[in-house]
Amino acid sequence: MRGPVALLALLLVAAGCSGAPERTDPPDGLTAHVMQYRGKRLTREIALAVDNGTGKDLTITRFRLGSNRWAQPVTWTGTEEVGAGFGTGIDVDPPEGRCPDGDDLTIRADLTYRLGDEERRSRVPVEDPYGVLRDLVDGDCGAQAFAAATDLTVGEPRVAGDRWTALLTLTPRQDAERVVLNGFAPTLRFAFGPRTPTDVALDLRRSQRVPLEVVTGRCDPHVVGEDKVGTRFGVRVSTGEVDHAYLTLDLDESVRQSLEDFYAERCRL
Repeated sequence: MRGPVALLALLLVAAGCSGAPERTDPPDGLTAHVMQYRGKRLTREIALAVDNGTGKDLTITRFRLGSNRWAQPVTWTGTEEVGAGFGTGIDVDPPEGRCPDGDDLTIRADLTYRLGDEERRSRVPVEDPYGVLRDLVDGDCGAQAFAAATDLTVGEPRVAGDRWTALLTLTPRQDAERVVLNGFAPTLRFAFGPRTPTDVALDLRRSQRVPLEVVTGRCDPHVVGEDKVGTRFGVRVSTGEVDHAYLTLDLDESVRQSLEDFYAERCRL
């Protein structure tokens, strides 16, 4: 029985190896970049966009997308056919980004694919032409630094006339000297009143009480139907590692619902 068992083991090893072709250089015309569809603004999803300029049909079956700003890569498996001269975008949910450690942002994709009749595996450089991944990982870094620098509490919302207001209390923590709050950013549906700081450097080493004063922005049905941000007000901070980080103000569901009720009452769509 030793001969058949040994032969079976050899066949299994060979079968396992056949599923992972040797890595080779990508063919000319095979390029990739990261992007984010408008409908994904409320999520963290980004897309790996692959352009097939090789002159042959391409079928992607697996990829590992990695970056020096992630602790681990993200993996996708499936079947995505890309005809010659066409491109595709495959959504992935990226891990939380890390603060930079002195190196420039790098992104890479290890693709397993079929090009014509040939099974191949290649490492493809990935571009970030729109700054999608940079904004995401810098925002993650800023959110981590902001949480370490200050304790944020949101007061009870109050409505008076055309103003919705909640008081934000910022209490410094141990790492407060590393972070500066550079202001808040409104959305299309929700604008800010004059008391909300939109472009000012706030030193987080001392306690701050900041009014979040909101008025209605645009009320037309087109804006409401196309809104991809909702009540996600932006927060701009700078840290010891990142000069410009954009994150989302942490509001609980009851506060967000209060904003939605305020908007619906004032706009009456």
